[in-house]
Amino acid sequence: MALALLYAGWTLYSRHQAAAEAERQAQQKQLDEDQKTVARFGGDRLTILGFNAAKREVPPGGRVVLCYGVSNAMQVKIEPGVEPIKPALSHCLEVFPKKTTTYKLSAQDSEGNTKSAALTIRVR
Repeated sequence: MALALLYAGWTLYSRHQAAAEAERQAQQKQLDEDQKTVARFGGDRLTILGFNAAKREVPPGGRVVLCYGVSNAMQVKIEPGVEPIKPALSHCLEVFPKKTTTYKLSAQDSEGNTKSAALTIRVR
C-alpha cells in the first residue's frame, strides 16, 4: 500500500514538473516572438517602416495611393503638402499630381530626432 502511494505521489509530482516546464517554455517562446516583433517595428528608435506608391507613373491629375508607416514618431508630414497626417504603422492616402513630383516623408520623435524618405511620381 505504501509503495502504491509513493508511486502515485511521484507520478503526480513528475507530471506537475513537466507541465510547469512546458508552461515556462511557452512563455519564453512568446517573449522571443514579442521581442522580434518590437525589433521589426523599430524597437524604441524612430524608424520609417515604409514609404511607397502603388504607381510610380500616371497621367496628369492621375490618382496615386501613397502609403507610409513610421514607428516611435510624434509628428509626420509629407511635402509637398497633402492632407494632414498622423504617425501610424501603416496609412495610405490619395494624391493627384499634375506634374512630376517628389514627395518627401519626414518623421520626428519626442527628442527632436528626424528621419526622412522620398519617392518620385512621374507624370506623362
